[in-house]
Amino acid sequence: MNKIKYLLIVLIAAFIYSCAEDDFENPPAPANFNNVAQVVVDGVDNDPAVLLKSKENDPWDTIAWIPAQLYEGEGLVTHYTVQIDEQGNNFASAIEFQSNSTSDTSIVITQGTLNSRLLANGFSPVQSYDLEYRIKSFVHKQLDSLYSEVFSFTVTTYRPDVPVPESLYLFGDATTVGWGADTSLAMYNDEDKYVVFTYLEKDKKFRFLKAQNTDDNTYDFDSFITIPETVKAAKDEDNNFIFKGNTGWYKIEADYITSTLSIAQHVVGSETYTYTYENLYLVGDYNSVDGEWDYDNAVAFTKVGEDLFTITRELKDASEFKFIGQQADGDLQWGNIGEEGNSGILGPKDYNGDITFDGGNNSYIIEVNIKEGTYSLTKDIPKEIWLVGSINGWNNYGQYLAAIGNDVHVGYQYLEDVDEIKILVERSSWDGLWGAGATAGTIADGGDNIKVAEIPTYDGEGFYEIKFDLANKTVVLTPVAIGVIGSAQAGDWSTDVNLTFNTATNVWEGQVDFFATGEWKFRANDDWVISFGGVLDNIEYNGGNLATPGAGTYDVVLDISGQEKFFATVTVAK
Repeated sequence: MNKIKYLLIVLIAAFIYSCAEDDFENPPAPANFNNVAQVVVDGVDNDPAVLLKSKENDPWDTIAWIPAQLYEGEGLVTHYTVQIDEQGNNFASAIEFQSNSTSDTSIVITQGTLNSRLLANGFSPVQSYDLEYRIKSFVHKQLDSLYSEVFSFTVTTYRPDVPVPESLYLFGDATTVGWGADTSLAMYNDEDKYVVFTYLEKDKKFRFLKAQNTDDNTYDFDSFITIPETVKAAKDEDNNFIFKGNTGWYKIEADYITSTLSIAQHVVGSETYTYTYENLYLVGDYNSVDGEWDYDNAVAFTKVGEDLFTITRELKDASEFKFIGQQADGDLQWGNIGEEGNSGILGPKDYNGDITFDGGNNSYIIEVNIKEGTYSLTKDIPKEIWLVGSINGWNNYGQYLAAIGNDVHVGYQYLEDVDEIKILVERSSWDGLWGAGATAGTIADGGDNIKVAEIPTYDGEGFYEIKFDLANKTVVLTPVAIGVIGSAQAGDWSTDVNLTFNTATNVWEGQVDFFATGEWKFRANDDWVISFGGVLDNIEYNGGNLATPGAGTYDVVLDISGQEKFFATVTVAK
């Protein structure tokens, strides 16, 4: 009897020790319980989802749930995880995403985390998968886990080593632009698929860049998984593509979401688009002269090269137009690629919108390069102009006006109240004159004589800088007093020796004391805003410094009333 008693004591002690050892983290499970599983209240909204390398740190989705209802008397601790697996696999290979703490009832899963976990568990990049998820709560190892309802969703994975670019450019000797990264062709971003319509030459190479003027080689042959039969690996140092299809005009689409490159001809109706055309026409609603969307009378371009066309037209604000290959509303049509706008990239019919532009009733040169797949709008402003008027007896040889910036030109003249001036565009011809605009201080193509006394910045008889801004259509007069400055005449660059304008000879003159060494130049109004430099007898606006003529006192004469491009002359004599 005592043996039995001792045996019972040992068994009870062993049981107590076992319970304490097993339930170190949780107290013993209750004998009776009726737990209720957690309920998902915020499920997957991003469905179907295309995961992107460029957004790997952004949330794929947030999943939230109402906590499980557990037996409370024993203080049981609950742990939650989100389980994901392929649909129909019954979570046999579940991937688990655990919440940060036992009290969390939601989890944020980033695109990068989901993508990396899927790839690490045997899923392939750039594939779409039908998946399902549920919330698991683990309470105690003696108790069954609790599971939420199962929900389905679809995601497409990405290649983690090749990001979707923010922009993309095409270049290479297979294209019209060659290997100049600075002239590479911009591609149109169509929801992260990059598209361009351009020429490719057989048996020559090309590659993609994420930006112009970069040597980055991310987007080489190995950046795609799926490549058309007409493209092979060049197997060269830069891992270029080589085009093996027939030379022609193609739609090139680079899709880094699906890692797919496609190159195909563009067909509309009975027309297969090529790069060889003899005629091109302009149609739309762009000025008050040409008919509004008058296809039958569309204005013809001039062909100036291989599939290079140009036309000069006045464009109003809110202009809308396209280019057509026939004087009819036919299948040959080009506009702004993808949508309306002014990207400079051509798109053919069924893949374009109107070209829209605010032209301000100015004249523009419209250039279309079908072979390259581009167009441009350039304000028709003369690059070289001359000044004519009562100041030079209306001599249509004119005085050359120097360019000092984009469409800004200057000249220098002594002006009187009665003087009138104009801009001469074609030297020795009266064609293309610019004159007074609608208001004082403005200029216009074909305007009347500009009366200098009516220019707001005119301040009475004197010597002026005359500045014409052809882009903004303004004329500004600035009174000018010219002096000599430099280390050759003062030992430093702080003091001007002022010259005097001789109205009889139209020159600036004065005496200057020079040192044996040093440099000098002319400037206006004791300021560097207007400065003159260059070499003796051939001075150019904003040129370099002049060398000292040697120690002594010299007569310095500056003549800036000449007619040639290097319109100023300098004489220095003792």
